Amino acid sequence: MTTKRCAALLALLGASAAGCVEPVTLAPPPPEGELAVGESREVTLRFLRLDVEDFAQTLGPEELRRLPRKTLEETWLFDMELRPLVENALDRFTRLPLEEAKALPQPAWNMFALLNMTPASARLDGTSLAGLTAVGEAVGISPSRILADLAGVGPNEPLAAPSAVTDVVLDQVVATHPRARVRSGPVTADHPEGFYDVEKGKIALTLYDVATDFASLSERFGRAPLDPARPEGPAHPGFLRSASGLSTAEGGFRMTVRLDVNALPYRGIDASHARVASVNSIGGQMGHAFDFSDPHWLDVQGLAEDLSIREMTMTIAEDPTYLAPGTSRDPRPLGNSPVWNAAPWAEERVLAETGRRLAARISPHCTTYSPAGEVSDPFEAVRVCIDAEGWVKIDVDPSVILTVPPPQPSYYWDMLLEVAQARMHDGGLVEGEANVVMPVHDVPVGVRTEEVVARIRENIETNPAALRDMAEALTQNTRGDADFFYVQPEGTAEDWLYFVAPEDIRKDAEGKPVRPYAYTTPGFFADPALTRKVSSRVELDGDTTHEKVRIEPGDRLYVKDAEGRVFEIVAEEKPSLHRLALVVTRAS
Repeated sequence: MTTKRCAALLALLGASAAGCVEPVTLAPPPPEGELAVGESREVTLRFLRLDVEDFAQTLGPEELRRLPRKTLEETWLFDMELRPLVENALDRFTRLPLEEAKALPQPAWNMFALLNMTPASARLDGTSLAGLTAVGEAVGISPSRILADLAGVGPNEPLAAPSAVTDVVLDQVVATHPRARVRSGPVTADHPEGFYDVEKGKIALTLYDVATDFASLSERFGRAPLDPARPEGPAHPGFLRSASGLSTAEGGFRMTVRLDVNALPYRGIDASHARVASVNSIGGQMGHAFDFSDPHWLDVQGLAEDLSIREMTMTIAEDPTYLAPGTSRDPRPLGNSPVWNAAPWAEERVLAETGRRLAARISPHCTTYSPAGEVSDPFEAVRVCIDAEGWVKIDVDPSVILTVPPPQPSYYWDMLLEVAQARMHDGGLVEGEANVVMPVHDVPVGVRTEEVVARIRENIETNPAALRDMAEALTQNTRGDADFFYVQPEGTAEDWLYFVAPEDIRKDAEGKPVRPYAYTTPGFFADPALTRKVSSRVELDGDTTHEKVRIEPGDRLYVKDAEGRVFEIVAEEKPSLHRLALVVTRAS
């Protein structure tokens, strides 16, 4: 019956109810308590259909928040590329107006200065590289020129290219987070623990993120145990302190889902009490509930044309101890600094790895410097070399008198690590207080809105379990704990009994089953010993999930419930076309 036909019938109820619907009679309340062995009760089930075509349900954040969290978390929208987001976040941070940057907390200001450090602005005091100043003064050459020549950049270019920093943050901070590698999803034979791999360099976004205005990202990607089975064990410190709001157009995010369904639940029996219970009818209709050929089966509205996250604060935790730069080429290829034994997400390790990757971009070369001005007998006063392994050596002619010795040979990354650690603790910060905090606003996501919408539609369409959970959440009408239920296939007057499947178990407010699926012998049998099964998973109305059997007056069936009790089911004469009278007797 279509929606229009149903409405027409309802309008005519006052004049012709007796001619188009069965009369409703009040039945006495069923007996309470479980059946005793040998006790029988008669139960009458009624089958009703309300076929609704193109049933549209629009969900905004408020409506989404009413759905079970499990359903929201397992409804995967798309995997968001992090490279554009992280690169844009770093770019926004390094381009903060100076006055705004100076108002940041000391650790954030220190990182702002460090990311903007150029050969010309580099402060080398408190490090062994301070000797470059003495070398420069001795030959009349600025230390910034020596540093620029060594790094292969201009005097006012950042020493750390944003792309190199982005690469390391993605590889060592984001990719090492245990929740960045997998996402939650429905339990299936291929995914028995309900975890699905996420491609490196991406993070999975779900309906839960939309429902929480993306605040869930900081919850998910904050501190987390490396082994979920050992919450008290070693943990990743996380990389997001806060996040909120994917940019939206006027009216905000809205998602409209259209279904063609029988909107009424099935009536079934809780055998232990021989009483009526209801089972959500949506699950058995997934094969035809959504018309994927209709481009409007799922509409996503309200996303801004240029997607961005309104607020995001990235964090990188520093190691609580000082990690001295290396002083030896061995062990190759990294040297002897303890930084390489630190956690990959530690701030110092990130800095050292950034330096190593920058060194790999520098062509091996030597640069010589003679004293400035006219010299009667020019000579090479200073020689600065970096080889293919990133080893830096500064040679000074013995005739050059220095007040401070020149820097000792070291790897390029060790030089940068020493300077970085000194600058991280400017302002009196002690070890453990220099954790990076980078707050930014309106960070471009780096993907077009139409592409996001296309991914959402494609991913939901290919996820039957998510579709089922969403549809059931929209029509929450399972009541009680039925062991089997009554169905008349569409277009027939045949009576069938379906044994419940795992997805029929009633859910709590969080979307989790209220009881385990503990049936050891699901299905219908011809004998109390359950040796002759008469049910099968024959396809009816697209359903192949349930054990089912056609039943007629006089038939006698046996079932076992989740507690292992056996019941006899006898079909009596039908009270009417869409009613089924059953006598339930506890056999054991």
